[in-house]
Amino acid sequence: MAGLFHTLNVGAESLYATRQGVDTAGHNIANAQVEGYSRQRVNLTQRDPLETMGILIGNGAHVESITRSHDNFIENQLNKAHQESGRASARAESMKSIEEVFSPDLNASISDEATKFFNSLQNLSNFPADATVRTAVVEAGRDIAAAFRRVDSDLKANRQGLNEKIYDIAHKVTDGAREIANLNVKIQISEAGIGEVANDLRDQRDKLVRDLSQQIEIKYYEDEHGMLSVRGPNQVTLVDGGHSCSVNLERNNANDGLYDVSIMDWEGHANRNVTKKMDGGAMEALLQVRDGDAVNLIDKNNTMAATLIGEVNRVHQQGYGLGDFSESKGRDFFKPVESFDQAAANFAVDDAIAESNDAIGAASSVNAPGDNVNLNQIIQLKDKRMFADDNVTLTGYYSNLTGGLGLDVVRSEHMRAANAVLVSNLNQKRESVSGVSLDEEAANMMKWQANFTASSKVITTIDEMLDTVLQLKR
Repeated sequence: MAGLFHTLNVGAESLYATRQGVDTAGHNIANAQVEGYSRQRVNLTQRDPLETMGILIGNGAHVESITRSHDNFIENQLNKAHQESGRASARAESMKSIEEVFSPDLNASISDEATKFFNSLQNLSNFPADATVRTAVVEAGRDIAAAFRRVDSDLKANRQGLNEKIYDIAHKVTDGAREIANLNVKIQISEAGIGEVANDLRDQRDKLVRDLSQQIEIKYYEDEHGMLSVRGPNQVTLVDGGHSCSVNLERNNANDGLYDVSIMDWEGHANRNVTKKMDGGAMEALLQVRDGDAVNLIDKNNTMAATLIGEVNRVHQQGYGLGDFSESKGRDFFKPVESFDQAAANFAVDDAIAESNDAIGAASSVNAPGDNVNLNQIIQLKDKRMFADDNVTLTGYYSNLTGGLGLDVVRSEHMRAANAVLVSNLNQKRESVSGVSLDEEAANMMKWQANFTASSKVITTIDEMLDTVLQLKR
């Protein structure tokens, strides 16, 4: 009797094992399209045999564990690639947005407006006393001033837009770190038993780490309890077991009131500024474009504005106008620059010129309405290499600026494309290890079904044998 019951237990445990196989195959199929899911498998192990009457008898099999198909090396490589891809994508998008500020398809460029301005002066040199032509010069002056102001305003608006993106990323990082810490606790509790592995929770945590790596520089490791510790920029701790930091933003008045990024530990004691200490992720790229590329372009725009204003005013001050201005000189054509940082923002035609076009100093001598000598001196500025450091004209300086920006945009696009290919290749490698094949799972389902049927046959056979034994008593 004991032998038959032993076989009955073997069959019952076989039923349980095959049911776990069917459950796992079904779970794989259900999660086949879930991002970050790792295929799971049932690991069966033989039980130690039993000795009966000097003979070792098989003791069946049991489910030792259910594990996920996972490669830590590929996962680490994928997270590093995501970090670089996040940086490259953020930079490419930010630089593309800045490039649109200088797009001739959207707005008249500074170069075009400068050409129109000098052409209007050339036209006035042919008719120095013509009121209509003088008005055209004033309007051309207003247009070039407006072009400089627009570029300055759009670049500053881009910086504000990048600032808002940094705000969003800071909250994503804070939320992501908190979710990883919560999963750490859940995983530790779930794996408290011997041989227990929280496969689904680990998949969720791995996906959160990948998402986090796209946003900010991270390094991580798993401790002996299965809990993940995550370090951020400048080795600041983002996650430690069940604790997580918060990413804070503080207005920096020295940087136009834009955000500095700092990381506060979970106890609220240490708050470390990491704005200039990042090396990877989208946040670093946004900060670099906001405080580097955009500021550089704003400075160059101010340089162009201040130089043009200074050169035109220097020559114009030597000229005499018409009517009430025919015997006086020393007037500026554009409002003089009071602050280099505001040269483009405050670019405007001088009030005297705006109120009366007679104030335009075309003549080089008093009471000479047909004199255009001084006007010709201003026109010559068009071809003057007024930017000594670069040895270029105004239009040459603008061409260098836009050309350099264009090259930066192309490089950033190439970098984004290259990183996208790398991420794609690593994702394919991960899928080859962890991905779910529906055909394979369907085959596994049939295999487990056949095993279940066979295990059921063992139990029904033993039941019949027990019934025979019981009949012997009657």
